[in-house]
Amino acid sequence: MSIINTIQVLSGPVLHHWGYWIIFLASIGEATPLIGALVPGHTIVILGGFLAKLGILHLGSVLIVSALGAIIGDFLGYWLGRRYGHNFIMKYGKYFFFKEKYFEKTKKLIAHHTGKTIIIGRFNPVIRALVPFVAGSSNISLLKFSFYNIVGGISWAVSSVLIGFIFGQSYEIVAKYIGRFITIALIISIILIFLYRFINEKKHIFLKYRPYLLILNISSLYLFSKMLEDVLDSELVTKWDIWIYLHIVSFWNPLLNKFMIAVSDIGSPLILGICSILLVIFLAHRKQWYNSMIVFLSMTGGWIFTSLVKIYVERPRPDTVLIAVPDSYSFPSAHATMAIIFFSLLIYIFKDVIKDRLMRIIFVILNIGALLTIGFSRIYLNVHWMSDVLAGFGLGMFCLTFVILILKIIEGFLQKRKSKNDGNNGIMAKSVWLFGLLHPASRGQIRG
Repeated sequence: MSIINTIQVLSGPVLHHWGYWIIFLASIGEATPLIGALVPGHTIVILGGFLAKLGILHLGSVLIVSALGAIIGDFLGYWLGRRYGHNFIMKYGKYFFFKEKYFEKTKKLIAHHTGKTIIIGRFNPVIRALVPFVAGSSNISLLKFSFYNIVGGISWAVSSVLIGFIFGQSYEIVAKYIGRFITIALIISIILIFLYRFINEKKHIFLKYRPYLLILNISSLYLFSKMLEDVLDSELVTKWDIWIYLHIVSFWNPLLNKFMIAVSDIGSPLILGICSILLVIFLAHRKQWYNSMIVFLSMTGGWIFTSLVKIYVERPRPDTVLIAVPDSYSFPSAHATMAIIFFSLLIYIFKDVIKDRLMRIIFVILNIGALLTIGFSRIYLNVHWMSDVLAGFGLGMFCLTFVILILKIIEGFLQKRKSKNDGNNGIMAKSVWLFGLLHPASRGQIRG
């Protein structure tokens, strides 16, 4: 079953019942002053067009509710501006990340180019929710505003819905040739790249870390998606799976069997999970909260996603196995997922602690060797197909790098805010000190 068919089966009835209401309310919310900046209405409307192309929603209905929501939302903003005026937005705007410069800019545009600003402002995410409010507070006539509002709302709804609809058509064309899961991975990768560039341009959070993490994140996502696509469609990789499955038994011997069984037992999700808990406690004791969060979130996330994918794919294990295995599905390998997360974490956290260059290289090689040996042991013992292990490596590395990137973003924002607060406190202290020197009463006290 393809991913789109799954969406249709699982969420079709829900979206048919609530989808139009969600689009309608999101369109209103995004046009409302203050909260408009927090409501992803434009994204939801585009998604509505995408779902219409897939047959989950009706295109005409999506167009109507999107246009109505946009027009009603702008009328609501106009009414608020007419009733409460400039003071309302100045008083409450600070609670919604509102900047006064946007208000002043919009006010000037309304004064000089009323019609253009109302229509074009509807397409500008920065001033979209401000334009109707400013128009109301500037006493623009209701009849004049209504005309431009209806034209702008319909134009915005049609263009936004069609973007999603055309994207859905392109999705089906591209997916037909390169696979649906690869296409989804490509879309996610593009989103990650744009977010990376946007955040770095605004906050310079990743400047000293370079894009290595992002490249590794996208590469691992592709590996996992490729294995998933091939397994579900029984493509080339499954032929390699069968070939290795048939020939690996020729390498079995008692001594190597015992070694691989021991490696598999030591590298089990249970053992690595216990080791991860101990590592979290150790890092927390040393007040390394950032690293302890990475360990906890990445290991937990890896285990959850592995379990969910197993349930979704339902791939049986190979028939001839060397050891007893639990009654669970094969794809992806939980051993491989947890191993690559855990041993990569050891490298990430401790490699810079080792000062000697040679010892650091040996440490890295040993950890990489450990995770590869655990993965190979699952193939050797015939409890997993090769693609299970490769998918586990891809999923695990994606989870780890994604957690690191997210935590770096949070850390960067907190550092920026702390620096800003420290700077403001410093300015305040200097201002008080200067006032004390210049004030006459203070000078008298100093002389005394």
